[in-house]
Amino acid sequence: MEIASKVESLKLSRDVLLPAFPLPKEFLSQDDYLRHLTFEGARKKYGTITKEIEDRLNFELDTIGKSGYPGYFLIVQDFTTSAREMGVSVGPGRGSAAGSAVAYSLGITNIDPIRYDLLFERFLNPERISMPDIDIDFDDEGRDKVIDYVIDKYGRNQVAQIITYGTMAARTSLRDTGRVMNIPLDVVDRVAKSFPAHLSATLDAVLAEKDVSEKLKSDLNKDDLDRAYKFRELAAENSDVGHMIRTAKKLEGSVRSTGVHACGVIITPEDISNIIPIATAKDSDLVVSQFDNSVAEEAGLLKMDFLGLKTLTIIKDALKLIKETHDIEIDIDKIDLEDRLTYQLFQKGDTIGIFQYESPGMQKYLKDLKPNKFEDLIAMNALYRPGPIQYIPNFIERKHGREKITYDLPDMEGYLKETYGITVYQEQVMLLSQKLANFTKGEADLLRKAMGKKNRKLIDETYPKFLEGCKANGHPEPIIEKIWKDWEAFASYAFNKSHSTCYAFLAFQTAYLKAHYAKEFMASVLNHNKGEIKSLNFFITEAKRMGIKVLGPDVNESQLNFSIANKEYIRFGLSALKGVGEGPVEELIEERKKGRYKDIFDMMRRVNLRSINKKLLDSLAMGGALDSFQFARAQYFAPSGGFESFIEHLIRYGNNFQSQKDGAQASLFGEMHQAMIAEPQVPECEEWHQLLKLEKEKDITGFYLSGHPLDQYSLEFSAFVNARLDDIENLLEKGLKLGGFITDVNVMQSKRGTNYARFSLQDYSGSYEFTLFNEQYESFKHLLVKGNVIYMEGIYGKQFNGDRMFFRVKDMKLLDTIGKLFTKSITLRIPLAEVDQPLVNGLSALVTENKGDHRLRIIVADEEEGDNDLELVPTASKVNASYDFVDGLKKMNIAYKLN
Repeated sequence: MEIASKVESLKLSRDVLLPAFPLPKEFLSQDDYLRHLTFEGARKKYGTITKEIEDRLNFELDTIGKSGYPGYFLIVQDFTTSAREMGVSVGPGRGSAAGSAVAYSLGITNIDPIRYDLLFERFLNPERISMPDIDIDFDDEGRDKVIDYVIDKYGRNQVAQIITYGTMAARTSLRDTGRVMNIPLDVVDRVAKSFPAHLSATLDAVLAEKDVSEKLKSDLNKDDLDRAYKFRELAAENSDVGHMIRTAKKLEGSVRSTGVHACGVIITPEDISNIIPIATAKDSDLVVSQFDNSVAEEAGLLKMDFLGLKTLTIIKDALKLIKETHDIEIDIDKIDLEDRLTYQLFQKGDTIGIFQYESPGMQKYLKDLKPNKFEDLIAMNALYRPGPIQYIPNFIERKHGREKITYDLPDMEGYLKETYGITVYQEQVMLLSQKLANFTKGEADLLRKAMGKKNRKLIDETYPKFLEGCKANGHPEPIIEKIWKDWEAFASYAFNKSHSTCYAFLAFQTAYLKAHYAKEFMASVLNHNKGEIKSLNFFITEAKRMGIKVLGPDVNESQLNFSIANKEYIRFGLSALKGVGEGPVEELIEERKKGRYKDIFDMMRRVNLRSINKKLLDSLAMGGALDSFQFARAQYFAPSGGFESFIEHLIRYGNNFQSQKDGAQASLFGEMHQAMIAEPQVPECEEWHQLLKLEKEKDITGFYLSGHPLDQYSLEFSAFVNARLDDIENLLEKGLKLGGFITDVNVMQSKRGTNYARFSLQDYSGSYEFTLFNEQYESFKHLLVKGNVIYMEGIYGKQFNGDRMFFRVKDMKLLDTIGKLFTKSITLRIPLAEVDQPLVNGLSALVTENKGDHRLRIIVADEEEGDNDLELVPTASKVNASYDFVDGLKKMNIAYKLN
């Protein structure tokens, strides 16, 4: 008791501690200075300040003043303004802060809340004051500059990052307990793996008294439930394993490790160690709080989220490329939100690379919706989420007049018209409750929170007031009840319009750049995905689909990153090559500024061979960066002059030349000495075959750039293959026809002594591993050769004797035999207006060069009349509908179809 009486009880909760923001001398208070900055900014943003704008600003400023948060707004506007001055991109806003006209006037956000009916009270409720939350997006490369500015402004001893605590989950508890109890690792591993795999499974729930907890039982499938009961049996054992499990249950949830919050920063009015306990963090110059996020807020600390957003960096770098290529400066925040080309891009679903609108599902809905106004994009951003996504078909049907737009009450049209009568946003519920039932702004926000969080008690308390207010305005009770029930059902799905508007604006900016400056935009996208090979490959494929050439690396044209060359195409960046560091590349580019490298010998005479070493030159040669010097890639790796490779010979030549040049600087005969060193003889050898060349290229670049092993099978792919390998698992129980080349084969033996094989197939989209057992293996094993190009039919679904998903192979053939087996004829379609003698002569020559067994049909289409097409079937002319024939048709711009 004596010790207990000496323990001091601490109360953490307190009002927010704001740093003292330095005021100019002419202002006596933070309120006055905030008002001055707000109206000064509003004049710049709005031009003329109307009574509506003035009333809105005064209402917000009064609320901010009464809440005691003017200093908060001054701090945020200070570092966002300074960020822009430092060249850091600042996002248009995120979350409910975009509903503040004061924040818009100060430049904290960049979306006009009055224009888009965004509500301040969604951000700061005037009747129930709580700390507002202003989260700011910065370009991810400039974020650290802003944090450094804040540190310099308020002092390193007043700024800290926020700690995070990692707790022990079920398996971690088991493994840690087993290690301490010296239980063999294989036993611990077996016990840990026997625990149910479901994410919501905990030791506490599985080992609940008497039975597995009812809530968890409802979440588990049959396999996991069986595991749970077997695990309970293990826990009940009077053994080391049983003791380990029971001990682990007590430890589950305990703090095991600490980390640092990804974006949260605390700013205090005095030395932070006087206010909260702090600690040092690994890999950070700043101290960290010992309070985590939730406790820090309760303790009254000003927490700011400095968020890095890659999209802002992509936009920023695209604008730089546009300036370099076209000498055009674009203010991306002032683009026309009615731009026709940008809406055409959305209407076509051409949204790969477009912030938050690039998923296949979103693309499909955009094609159906055909958005033609910014409000459509705001709504789609809010609707394309679990829950409200079910309303998208109705939204689309109503927009196009195929479903009647109805309003329960005429008074609702003003707020629901832009979303075709469907309640999409939380702000609509708030505005309608004020209009229909005379709710105050604060009451409307409480209703929004109650419905959004399904707070039954508060909802039930609010309904009588809503009913009374609606009846006072003459609205019929049955309709009022229907509106309330609809809101209860949908309000938990309804989204924050302020946030949706900000991110729709960001999406529009990226779409505008893609629509008007596609090469520059895609180059920037590639630069900011070069660390992820799959993403890079995906976006290169998209650039090519758009008709943009993406050429491989070149020492005479490539920059450090992806760039625009000759205003015509994207050139691969040298730093994206494996084994190539940024430092050496920068040196190589710096030397190139003195003049292009005339040939490989000129390059070796000029570059710094201490940094441009053999490994780097190997990468440049295999990646194709030396192709412009006209030597085959294989020649660089052929033996030369006693050296193992021509590259080693070149390095010796360059070193000798540079050494002699340095030694001859003071000699009158320096020129003569230089001329005496002979260039190495280029070794003669066969060029690598195409597949080997492409494989080596892929090793260095991460994918095939100068071609693809399947290019010569493009005809078969377009005619007979109906699915990509990366899409197999999304096409359940459907007959799939696949194509690709075999990259790996492993033949193994089962426990019964029978052989089976696993092999990997690769197409343009990626690779997939298949397994052949029993009769299938015996039927198709002769095709399982690395490099073979295969056609395969099958179904992806559940195994016959279990729940595991599996691809059931039905048939396999060499792909180049498929065209011969399946193709009966080929039909050409030629517009009548394009028929002339050169076309007839060219087509006749092509047919003669490609004689074969396939019937040829030619449709001469009269596109003006529409129904006067002429069909020609030259019985004497049969063709081989091969890659060469089709390639010839493409060059002549003749449409074709295999039958």
